[in-house]
Amino acid sequence: MRLARIVWLLVVATSGGAAQRAPSNRASYEFPSRYDAEIAAPMVHRVRYADDHIMLLEVANPPGYPMQMHGHPYPSVFARSSGRTSLGGLGPREQYLEPGGGRNGEHWHSAPPPKGTPALECTAADPQAPHRPVNQGTTPQHFFRIEFKRTDEDSPSVGWSGRGVARDRTLYEDAAIRLSEVTVPAGRSGSARATRFPAILAVDTTRAFDALDAVVGGDAGRSQPPTGLSMPRCITLDAGAVLAFHNTGIAPVHYYRIEFKRIEGDALKDHWRDWYPFMVTMH
Repeated sequence: MRLARIVWLLVVATSGGAAQRAPSNRASYEFPSRYDAEIAAPMVHRVRYADDHIMLLEVANPPGYPMQMHGHPYPSVFARSSGRTSLGGLGPREQYLEPGGGRNGEHWHSAPPPKGTPALECTAADPQAPHRPVNQGTTPQHFFRIEFKRTDEDSPSVGWSGRGVARDRTLYEDAAIRLSEVTVPAGRSGSARATRFPAILAVDTTRAFDALDAVVGGDAGRSQPPTGLSMPRCITLDAGAVLAFHNTGIAPVHYYRIEFKRIEGDALKDHWRDWYPFMVTMH
């Protein structure tokens, strides 16, 4: 263990305190950037937070909205509190730019809801080819999506010094959710405070998933990574979860937590106009 830690510190030191920047997850996505969801369909995909690692999109697809063709170039985690919504659509030829390309959700894997919050679900997804999901129902589709611009599993020392104290910082908050970034350096422990709200954890390293998996308990839901990828993965949690693991490894444990201050559930169909009034004026 001591030798391994010395190797880790040498890697960090030779890169000036942070490791080499990981390659973008976009490298194998050949569709032009004009199809990116936040560019092609910005009213539906609202950027709530972005940095060089992730982008948080709030996705709001109201009934009858004339959706634009758009795609998602990065692996991602869907986080939703209204369960799964079946939208229907206009048929494969109009719905998919690449109908048989294998990048239309075939490789996604969802985590079951936690025992006490049946409407809370998450999905680990690979990049998605341009598509046009038209909502022909009467209830909006509404969820959040964390897109991983890079995957730390592929470059485990990117951005980390290997030192410091545990951090839990809020990146974005509104009436519905709070997005936090959590970092637990080697030799430190996670917070012993219970989570106040039901939550979804999004991870892009095996060490983070294993550390969390060991403490979340049997009532939590866990996803597999997208088929063909090692990451990302996600975990669903009831309120009151304690994530006080001790990091016995040589590298920091890092993950994202989305707490749901509002669980939409079946109430979304009756309250979406009050909760998300911007959807009423989307045409």
